[in-house]
Amino acid sequence: MNRAALGFRALARGIGYVVVVSLALLATGLALRIAQVSFFYEPAHPEHANQKASYLAGISPAAPETAPNLVVILFDDLGKGDLSLYGNRLIDTPRIDRVADEGVSLSNFYSAAPVCTPSRAALLTGRYPIRSNTHQHVFFSEGSLGSLVRRTLGVGNEMPADEITIAEALGAAGYATGMVGKWHLGGLPGHLPNDFGFDEYYGVLWSNDMTPLHVYRDREIVIRDESDHDTGSYRDEDVPLEGGIDQSSLTAHYTREAIAFIERNRERPFFLYFSHTFPHVPHFASREHAGSSDGGIYGDVVEDLDRSVGAVLDAIDAAGLGERTLVLITSDNGADYNGNPGAFRGRKGETYEGGQRVPLLARFPGRLPAGVVRDAMAMNIDLFPTLLALAGAPLPDDRIIDGRDLFPLLENGGASAHDTLFYFPVVGGSPDAARRGSFKYLRESGDPGRSKPQLTHVGLDAENHNLILRFPEEASHLANALDSMDATLERNPRGLL
Repeated sequence: MNRAALGFRALARGIGYVVVVSLALLATGLALRIAQVSFFYEPAHPEHANQKASYLAGISPAAPETAPNLVVILFDDLGKGDLSLYGNRLIDTPRIDRVADEGVSLSNFYSAAPVCTPSRAALLTGRYPIRSNTHQHVFFSEGSLGSLVRRTLGVGNEMPADEITIAEALGAAGYATGMVGKWHLGGLPGHLPNDFGFDEYYGVLWSNDMTPLHVYRDREIVIRDESDHDTGSYRDEDVPLEGGIDQSSLTAHYTREAIAFIERNRERPFFLYFSHTFPHVPHFASREHAGSSDGGIYGDVVEDLDRSVGAVLDAIDAAGLGERTLVLITSDNGADYNGNPGAFRGRKGETYEGGQRVPLLARFPGRLPAGVVRDAMAMNIDLFPTLLALAGAPLPDDRIIDGRDLFPLLENGGASAHDTLFYFPVVGGSPDAARRGSFKYLRESGDPGRSKPQLTHVGLDAENHNLILRFPEEASHLANALDSMDATLERNPRGLL
């Protein structure tokens, strides 16, 4: 048999395998739906939707003359080791590094999940991902096979409408609220950025390896993806998505929109959530600077992001808003295979430190000290209570808020506001690991067949050496904390009170 025939047979087998697996998943999903098994899925609760409306209506307006402006810049898959601030010798990030010089950085800051959707939901709601039904991997573009499988399995493909976001609470407090960039929390009406409190939105609903990758202004498509691809799944980085926006200009488009939002709202308090698409794969560097980084195309992309940060900071300062604006910079999870997790074990998709330990840099001239590093542990669930507290808005009392106000730690240092932090896996409603102080306990670690519980000292070791026999009391305490969290989530996965 010639090579062409062998290749065709291999392709046919591959297609057949995909079809069989897809049909099996759909059949399993239908059977589970009939049996009313739902993988912890709980849809929106009408009574909590009503309580959400009452909560938002009861928030008092912030005083315009004293309310701080609030900016969150979120990168997609940026590893801690991707920044020259943390020792990268191939990628230069002077403007991001300068934020650390002018403000506070946290050395033990985490995303709430090692992948996109659940981490972003946690940041915006202040709750562990299972609370918002975003914990079963990532959401897929509507109409894709991935979306169909998720819906058939009953795990949902959008954040429930009864969740409360930072934007909704701050909007009720009189803030102008704008989002630029990647959403990834649902694509149906009722679950779009404008439905969750953002007055203005410009960006894409999905990761840049999913199609259709339309660009939206509010609810309207302004750049349509005419690509024939509609997989809704991960794509190889050397296969560009054609027919839509030129992704090499995406960071520039975003930056222009972010600056315009700042300039339009300079006379009133504003909240800007600038959620970058990159350095997620596939990689597209700006044409102006392509090939300029020693770190290859990945370095080009990260240095584009650095220039974007600089442009936003310059716009804030040029508007005379520097001392009235808190800027927070972080990433939705640790480095993908192209990036650099720094000195940590693991990468995106894993609950090892490299999958969830991310940068957190905070600049607030006159309010926060300059050039200070805080070592206490914190997580992106803390941004919700932190920003609400700065705006003088109360927390909702009809649901569990897992986050804690981070500003006292940023301002004055001291101990973490958390006794224990939990690490949730890519799929599943039960945490994989927990950290208290410098100790982290993983329920399972190592290769298949050799997996066992592991206790590590994350300040002294990159999760290599198991210290259970050395510190049995710490191991027992954290194992019990995990069991207790399991029981709590089994009783009330959404954390509604």
